[in-house]
Amino acid sequence: MTGLYIHIPLCLSRCRYCDFYKMTPNEWDNIELFIQCLEAELERLPDDFSPSTVFIGGGTPTALEPEGYAEVLQAVHRQIDLSKVVEFTTEANPGTLTPEKLAVMRAGGINRVSIGVQSFNDRALKLLGRIHNAEEAINGYHMLREAGFDNINIDLIQSIPGMKPFDVLEDAKAVIELMPEHISYYNLIYEPGTPMTRDLNEGRLVPPGDDEEADNYFAVKGELESAGYGHYEISNFSRDQKHCLHNVLYWQGGEYFGCGPSAHSHWKGKRFGNVRDLKGYCDRMRDGVDPFDEIEQLSSQDKARETLVMWLRMTDGVDLARFESVTGHAVDTLCGHAVNSFLEEGLLHRSEDRLSLASEALFVCNSILSELV
Repeated sequence: MTGLYIHIPLCLSRCRYCDFYKMTPNEWDNIELFIQCLEAELERLPDDFSPSTVFIGGGTPTALEPEGYAEVLQAVHRQIDLSKVVEFTTEANPGTLTPEKLAVMRAGGINRVSIGVQSFNDRALKLLGRIHNAEEAINGYHMLREAGFDNINIDLIQSIPGMKPFDVLEDAKAVIELMPEHISYYNLIYEPGTPMTRDLNEGRLVPPGDDEEADNYFAVKGELESAGYGHYEISNFSRDQKHCLHNVLYWQGGEYFGCGPSAHSHWKGKRFGNVRDLKGYCDRMRDGVDPFDEIEQLSSQDKARETLVMWLRMTDGVDLARFESVTGHAVDTLCGHAVNSFLEEGLLHRSEDRLSLASEALFVCNSILSELV
């Protein structure tokens, strides 16, 4: 499997926790130019590139007007062979959904929508700087159902300051009541330079402690599993095995192209990222210059270690024979000493053919996985 990611670097406003690259309407209003340059980049991809998954992210793809969104999808269809696509996802903000946009999405072949709810608590949404409230989030979800979408993900954020354990469980109950096919439950990260990080550093925010965070995580995990959601990756749950195939591709070391400013690719052992600047990106595409501002050639060992770390995020763990087939390296020869150490500590489990994180290590996995790279 191979994937295509398209970055739409536009948001109606900036959320207070987010450091993804984006521009607001008062900073950039030449949508036509961006779409022309995006198509120029798509046209430069290999002629035989035929992805299995497509993911349009951002930013906020649904910040585009219906006509602009239609032009993006038309450019993808003109330049990319989509005959093998099994999952075509777009991200969406519930505050930007309209029936007209959903009709464009359906007509353009999108069959999965990831809606950024983040919380059903209005106080939390205001703190995060979201443009929607809880009622609009619920209405947006129902709008997707009415438009015929039968594969929906809802993003939630955990560890939001001010939310008590009761509030956290209320979020879990609210999402279960809607019953989307997929739920992503990500920890709030304080990225450098964001307003929330400044508030944290200056003492205006008090996040929950580590023990409370862990208790909340496992409480929500239990609620979702009791409601029929399979916990298949550290932060992801699905019903009826409707995993996010695009993300599984990343986690299992697959190859992909990323198009648009700040998008990243991994192809034929080479990793490269586009310039994190919309004007600079457009200037380069109009001049016929590569949009990359970073290129890294990974050794096969480094790629294999990276794949191991990402693959271990999946709760089923790593199929050791398949890992060796995909990467050309056996786990024992790649990083056997570190693996054995974690096995002795009970943080990893190993059967004859599989290596996985212990359940008690799920919430502290980053410190474990970083030692395997």
